[in-house]
Amino acid sequence: MADGAKPGRNEETSVESVLRLAHRHLKAGRFNDAIPALLQASRLLPDNPVVFDDLGRACLLTRRLPEALTWLRRAIALRPTFARTHYSLGLALAQTGDYEAALAAHRRAIELEPRLAEAHGRAADILLRKGKRDEAVAEYERAFEVAPGTTFGRLCGAKAMVAQDRPGEAEERLRQLIENDSSSSEAHLVLAHILNEAGRFDEAAASFERSIALAPWQATAYGGLVSSRRLTEADRPLVARILSRLEAADVAERQRMTLHFAAGKALDDLRDYAGAIQHFDAANQIRRRLSPAFDRKFLEHRIDRTIARYSRELFAAHAAMGQDDETPVLILGMPRSGTTLVERIVSSHPRIGGGGELTFWNERASAWVDVEMGKLAEAADSLRGDYLRLLRSIGPGSLRVTDKMPFNFLWIGLVRLLFPNARFIHCRRNPIDTCLSIYSTQFTQSWGYASDRGDLAFYYRQYLRLMEHWRAVLPSDRLLDVDYEDATAAPEETARRLIAFCGLEWDPACLQPERNPDAVKTASTWQARQPIYRTSVERWRNYEPWIGELRLLLPDP
Repeated sequence: MADGAKPGRNEETSVESVLRLAHRHLKAGRFNDAIPALLQASRLLPDNPVVFDDLGRACLLTRRLPEALTWLRRAIALRPTFARTHYSLGLALAQTGDYEAALAAHRRAIELEPRLAEAHGRAADILLRKGKRDEAVAEYERAFEVAPGTTFGRLCGAKAMVAQDRPGEAEERLRQLIENDSSSSEAHLVLAHILNEAGRFDEAAASFERSIALAPWQATAYGGLVSSRRLTEADRPLVARILSRLEAADVAERQRMTLHFAAGKALDDLRDYAGAIQHFDAANQIRRRLSPAFDRKFLEHRIDRTIARYSRELFAAHAAMGQDDETPVLILGMPRSGTTLVERIVSSHPRIGGGGELTFWNERASAWVDVEMGKLAEAADSLRGDYLRLLRSIGPGSLRVTDKMPFNFLWIGLVRLLFPNARFIHCRRNPIDTCLSIYSTQFTQSWGYASDRGDLAFYYRQYLRLMEHWRAVLPSDRLLDVDYEDATAAPEETARRLIAFCGLEWDPACLQPERNPDAVKTASTWQARQPIYRTSVERWRNYEPWIGELRLLLPDP
């Protein structure tokens, strides 16, 4: 048929039959079967946006992401104002790891259809991944508001509670949801994470398994399963299931990355280090493609600026900007350096509240860390007040509240200006152990340096340079270095030192951090529930043949 020509009777019959066939497959959930008919329809109706939308969604549901992106973009070009096409495009982009573009697509869908609950909910998922908790909560609550009677709306209501650190209420909401509709894989998955963080590992494993049974293609639950315990030879069938999923053709790249991390962790538990590093390398090859590029020069200049600005003279000249509040205890250092263990020791004290990894300074500090001092002085009360309200909401009756965001080491100078009595606990661990642990762990957020041994070594050296500066310009009673190796070898001595540094009387509860009831929201979920152990000390020696550029971090002979 020539471009622009109307179809003849036979062609009309052909188009109608093809569309009927495609819609029959779509209605029955046979999306793979629908695709050939939809491709034929797209050739017969090249200007029909509905055909391309159906084709894009069918490819999305069968995890053929490059094709899904092509057809959804074609549908949008033909009909830019259909909200659900933008929403589907956002789903496809998120599965490829392009979260910025995915968020933009969901926001466009919301502009076009403000009551599209799914777009609000998926935008919230991305915002939470980016560390923008308040924005995520608002979107989750909006999704629930516009669709309170649906499974998805109720799921978003529960997610809002999780993001607001209300796990008990979220669990109750999810159990009610599952009782009414047990077919939601995602509901079982969210519940499993709540149970895992609470240390209820057997219950969590059962929920992860139910999630997999409902959606065998998704990989997150496999990652949860291997993180909920140390695997033994009895878990070989689970390892085989993970490896089998990796061989499937319909695994999206991000899901494949998760499966490789899960396989690596499983094989590490089973002491198959050669097999484990192969999976960690494969996972990081994908993570490197999906993560923002790491700019060594940018980091180096950033550290240079921070060191030049935050001098002893600056702190002395602007001492009046601070307020004598001793609530904040910032536990910081490189990720995987022992911050979770230290926080659980400290927050086991009855007068210390555990805040976990708060995103406050990561979200706020970059706008103020280099600003002219007069402008900072004008904003100081507002910044300080917002942070204190957050801390006191966590520990209303606590004398101290912890914030264990590791990257707060970047913002020590700004926090010191606002809170001269804040305490900083710097967690240190063998540098190769630290970097290898980062390399072998899947985090919620992506850092450009985490997937390359050379970039890890470079980042670690820049971090050391900045910490040496803070050690030189801060009083010794405000910055305490704690080594992971000491914390595991001499736990009571380390715990007493930590509590004394916080200015409080000793409490023996600090010797049993595994009994701390606070949820664990980091990659150390299972480890944090165990009595203090030393098996992670010098772990890197298991991987010595494969550490590559991390050798740069070995001490000089």
